[in-house]
Amino acid sequence: MAVSMGRVLGKGAVIAATICAVGAAGATLASAEGGFRTSMANVAGGFESRTWKDRNSDHWRTAVELSGCSSNSPQAAPALGLFRERLGPDSNYGTRGYGGCDRRMVRGDWGDVRSGKYHFTVKNMPESWYRVSARKVQVWY
Repeated sequence: MAVSMGRVLGKGAVIAATICAVGAAGATLASAEGGFRTSMANVAGGFESRTWKDRNSDHWRTAVELSGCSSNSPQAAPALGLFRERLGPDSNYGTRGYGGCDRRMVRGDWGDVRSGKYHFTVKNMPESWYRVSARKVQVWY
């Protein structure tokens, strides 16, 4: 039984494209030096996450994502601030966050940051009675 060479090459190209697509989808997490997953329940503005150490051995981006987000008010729109811990005031890497809990996800991405110990802070919620929860908090560094 003869098989055309075009048909064999076509199947090979499809398999190669599938492998590349799967590899590219996993590259975001696989390239990160580390990360962790946790949750938050009824936190107010000023809440600080646990500390993690980024050795910056991979020169990969630092990002935090809150998903399954909910709040006790539409005005509770959290943003995330990234801080590098040091003697004296912590270095502030800026505030990120998009859309607040009404979109059920908040993501902050700070790009490649220098090595050090970091934490994020929930910001942009001035009233002390605003509360935010997230079923999943994912940190990549």
